Amino acid sequence: MRTHVLRSLIAAICIQGDTVKEKSVAELLHREHGLSRELANETTTDYLSAFRRCPDNPDVALAQWRSQLWQDVLPVTHKHLASELYGRWLEWRYRYLALPAELQTMLQTLRLQYLLGIITNGPTAAQWEKIDRLALNKYFDCILVSSDLPWAKPDRNIFYAACHYLGVPPGQCVMIGDKLETDIQGGIEANLGATVWLPLPTEQRIAGDRTMQDVPDHVRPDAIVDSVLKLPALLPPSTSFRGRTPAQVDTGDWEQKTTRNRAAQYNRILPEIPDLYSTYSSSSNDCSQHSNGSNSSNSNSSS
Repeated sequence: MRTHVLRSLIAAICIQGDTVKEKSVAELLHREHGLSRELANETTTDYLSAFRRCPDNPDVALAQWRSQLWQDVLPVTHKHLASELYGRWLEWRYRYLALPAELQTMLQTLRLQYLLGIITNGPTAAQWEKIDRLALNKYFDCILVSSDLPWAKPDRNIFYAACHYLGVPPGQCVMIGDKLETDIQGGIEANLGATVWLPLPTEQRIAGDRTMQDVPDHVRPDAIVDSVLKLPALLPPSTSFRGRTPAQVDTGDWEQKTTRNRAAQYNRILPEIPDLYSTYSSSSNDCSQHSNGSNSSNSNSSS
């Protein structure tokens, strides 16, 4: 993989736990509440489908909305369990989603050398709950939630917004994500320096997830890894970012840019963000000329 001088990494939130915890709830319904295994599995599958379609409702508190989703899918004889199941589901959800120690160490190490950012598609309340409960704030310089902005991946403008907030040209950013149709396609069309695809395991994929056969020919990542822990080995050193000392990382002596506390209807006007498309697209090559291993650059690594 070849990249331009690298100063920042932009990642999607690509941590999954839905399948495992839904199995735990199904087991609870079967063992403690007498549902047949078939009905317990069907109930939890129906909940997961409803949750993925609409993980929050801006007019209702998260707990109330998700308890209602459970009530909607439970058999009539068990609808009284909705609040209890929501509580157990939430506990298991974040137990399974918690960042492993080795991933925390990797992020802390990367932050000494690079600026780190997150771009995540999804509704505001649900995504910020995930960010807060997983304590992701302490690892990232920029966190953008699509519902807080006028754009979502793969729209190139949300990538340009991340570049703007980080103060880094697109060609000096690398996009890491698990979805070809949003993370990788968007990164390529925004002319980021490189893209890295982290395919989800088969059991964690959902309907609509694309494979290499399902996307346009120009949507080809510069690298594919089967573990996010292999990412550091792919990256060239940062030659223009000053870096941080471990003390700065530990004390939070840095400025974070996020979309937190933005109302979706207010975000149609973003005076602090310039005309991103004109700013960045005019200085970038057409997406068909994205590196994909062929562009020359000031620093590179191979895989």
